[in-house]
Amino acid sequence: MSLFQLKRHIAYWLTARHRYGHGIHSPYLFGLLTNVVENQGSYYAYETIDKAWASLMRSNVQVPGSASEYEDISEKLKLLVRRYDLLPKYGKMLFRLVNEFQPKTVICAGPVSGMSLLYLAKADSRIPVFHYDGKPELLPVTNYLLEKSKVANVSVYQDLPDFSAAELDNSFVLISYPEAPERCRELIQDIIRNQGKKPKAIVVNGIHHSSQMETIWKELTEQESVRVSLDFFTLGLAICLTDLQKENFVIRY
Repeated sequence: MSLFQLKRHIAYWLTARHRYGHGIHSPYLFGLLTNVVENQGSYYAYETIDKAWASLMRSNVQVPGSASEYEDISEKLKLLVRRYDLLPKYGKMLFRLVNEFQPKTVICAGPVSGMSLLYLAKADSRIPVFHYDGKPELLPVTNYLLEKSKVANVSVYQDLPDFSAAELDNSFVLISYPEAPERCRELIQDIIRNQGKKPKAIVVNGIHHSSQMETIWKELTEQESVRVSLDFFTLGLAICLTDLQKENFVIRY
């Protein structure tokens, strides 16, 4: 964690006042937070995903050419997964959000491994999940995890999604580029430029990873199509349901 991130984390814990629905007056948002986001119940799918996570964290496999600055230096697989993937508590939040929003499609863009995809796909096997711009070094891990967990509703593509022309109506979008803010901004701007209906929800990973990411998140929350934004420090959730009053909250999670 950088000094910038440490300062932001301290500020977050000192100022984030909303938890367990405290201070939330909208019945919809109160229910979303208390029944979905902060739901501590267990789901059958968690067992499979938790086992996959534990297996990766025990691994001492070295992945060649994965270091960000030096392509000839290997990096431990478990460190690579922790660097690019979401921790289980955030992955489980995604699982519950997909289960709640029931989108027509789930679109994930960014260098995540199969762990994040398992949370997205296991929420509802009937919903197709499309993963774009994955990290090549993690592709074998992704394929292994999906096959081992018997997940059949995920399609993986190496290129970038064209959000400016895609059909985003009734979709759930995860954008995960905490270390590549310009690419994150590009994809979000494509969603904004899209003349069709917006996704039900947009989740951005790493909204306080850097000052650039904070600016990108702020720009997104100011869009008229984003009715409610929820800041969980690591993740930002932008809800685009048109019948909601425009509000922004920082949630202690």
